[in-house]
Amino acid sequence: MEYNKNDKIELNIIDITKEGLGLAKKDGIVFFVKDGILGDSVIAIVTKVTKNIIYAKVLDIIVKSEYRVVPNCSVCNSCGGCQILSLNYEKQLNIKKKFVVDALRNIGKFAEDEYIYTGIFGMEEPYNFRNKMQVPYGVVDNKIIYGFYAGRTHHIIPFENCLVGFDKAEIILSIIKTALQKFNISIYDEKNNSGAFREVMLRKGNVSDEISITYIINDKSFDSKKKNYQEFDEYIRKSFNDEILNDETRAKKYNITTSTININTNATNVLFGNKNSVLYGKGYIEDSIGNVKFYISPESFYQVNALMTKVLYDKVVEFAEFDKNENVIDLYCGIGTISLYIAQYVNAVLGIEVIDRAVSDAKLNAELNHIENADFLCADVDELYKKESNAFSKIGRINNRNIIYDTIIVDPPRKGLSYSLIEFIKHIKPKKIIYVSCDPATLARDLDILCHEEKLYRLEKIANVDMFPHTMHIETIARVVLL
Repeated sequence: MEYNKNDKIELNIIDITKEGLGLAKKDGIVFFVKDGILGDSVIAIVTKVTKNIIYAKVLDIIVKSEYRVVPNCSVCNSCGGCQILSLNYEKQLNIKKKFVVDALRNIGKFAEDEYIYTGIFGMEEPYNFRNKMQVPYGVVDNKIIYGFYAGRTHHIIPFENCLVGFDKAEIILSIIKTALQKFNISIYDEKNNSGAFREVMLRKGNVSDEISITYIINDKSFDSKKKNYQEFDEYIRKSFNDEILNDETRAKKYNITTSTININTNATNVLFGNKNSVLYGKGYIEDSIGNVKFYISPESFYQVNALMTKVLYDKVVEFAEFDKNENVIDLYCGIGTISLYIAQYVNAVLGIEVIDRAVSDAKLNAELNHIENADFLCADVDELYKKESNAFSKIGRINNRNIIYDTIIVDPPRKGLSYSLIEFIKHIKPKKIIYVSCDPATLARDLDILCHEEKLYRLEKIANVDMFPHTMHIETIARVVLL
């Protein structure tokens, strides 16, 4: 059977892909179906035909899946944020667990009795959890809009009261739209690289409830207009305060403590440019994970789901089984969140990160918490073994003392561990590796190398923490021990 674009076809959704698309099979052909939910029978329209897969989207639901729910969001099928919001949350967790177990079996070659799966930990209320929102503004029919980009496009989908964004964010975004009109600030047009206002980034402390606003602008003449932007920002902060003062239950909690501007005049999809200016406050907010405080600047990496971050870090501590005599290397440490969280449980921890600003923030956060048994090194984690003469020579020392490291924590980007870093781990041979992963496939690949190919380690146990409900992303923690 041959299918072409715009053909209509009846399909039964039998599974879900890692991108959150429904999976169907018919006439020996695989279909990836947008908006299809496991268990649905649907009428779909073909949108793209490739050699191995046909892409389609749901036109009508013939039989509704028992796992399908009606989301309280009018744009979930067009917005690129929540791919599986229409899927029952308990089923979301079951599917994510299956993805991890399947990756370990199919890619890592691990039998299910080769390790212990200790569970997947989800949220009691999987809504309003994002403490960071990056929102572009645009113009449609001569009217200013804001929203999220549709999946794999730069087409803005306007929204109201995003279900996963933090409470009160919508008020700020709406006030900004009003202020843009009032102060006659032009909106960026990426096709022509013209106009001033590109995006806004909001951050909120989960514990502190402090809010920061960062305006990203395309304005080379900012220095001469700074006063105008300060007045623009002051109007937004005052309007927000006036608004929440009418909400008696929240009036004392929310506080815009700082506002900054980032000047990005490049014709690029990269969010930030190289120049920053503080309009109001200190340029950062404070927040806490457990009993550890953090300064969070606009460009700091900080997990967007702070509630589940504590669950994740507690699971790291549980899996590591630290004692007060051991020393730890924390690779890809960012602003030192894991390093500083575990410092109370160990003798010494060394965090390593390639970004200068992140290392500076990590050291500042150590001082903020009066933590003296943590140090931080700016170095390319993936180059540690290649550059033994410089970066590697520093690994054996912390606070000018020689150190033997018992545990390595790795929390790499989606690409996983490089060959060079695996060589570094083989050279150090820590007794334990705690591997925190955002990609089950690269985790399984790396564990296969360490445990099966090199035969140096044994995978002992695995757990999952759902940091990103309503998406197909899942965080995994693995405990690996030296043979």
